[in-house]
Amino acid sequence: MGKRFLGLPILASLVLLAFSACVKEPKPEPLPPLATGPFEPRLKQGWQVHAVSYQGNMPNPFDTTTTAQFQGEAYDVSGEFTFEDRNDSALAHYSIDFTADLLAGMVPLHYMNFGDGIWTYDSISKTIWFYAYPDTLEFIVDYDADTLQLWHSNVIIDYPAMNITLPTRMDIELRK
Repeated sequence: MGKRFLGLPILASLVLLAFSACVKEPKPEPLPPLATGPFEPRLKQGWQVHAVSYQGNMPNPFDTTTTAQFQGEAYDVSGEFTFEDRNDSALAHYSIDFTADLLAGMVPLHYMNFGDGIWTYDSISKTIWFYAYPDTLEFIVDYDADTLQLWHSNVIIDYPAMNITLPTRMDIELRK
């Protein structure tokens, strides 16, 4: 009798494993083809912030002797990047606005950053700098297509609910 009882949980585990192997995960959208030609003219067509993901480390609010890792997809995402040349200056307007749940049980974080300033692009390092006093933002271009831009940046995010600042990697998806 004992052998029969022991076999039932093993059989149930195998059935669950087989079922989970049959569940198909949704396939990610294929990326559009890489753009050709100079990058800077594509920027001047204007871009909308479509999605934001984030990751970083913070003091663990439940155990102060350790750190906690956070990562996720932001919601309530909005924003834009617009570029223009005026009077021999490369000008930019940017805004990024989203809400993030860093850790379960904690107050959601609302991040908003916007500014107007000058910008420059380094084609070798694929880096865009935005100089909008007092901010300087730096984004690395990870993917450049005619209708999609994928950039990332290492930013400092203020989290007033815990009175801390968080070094965070922010990945943004821009679309036309």
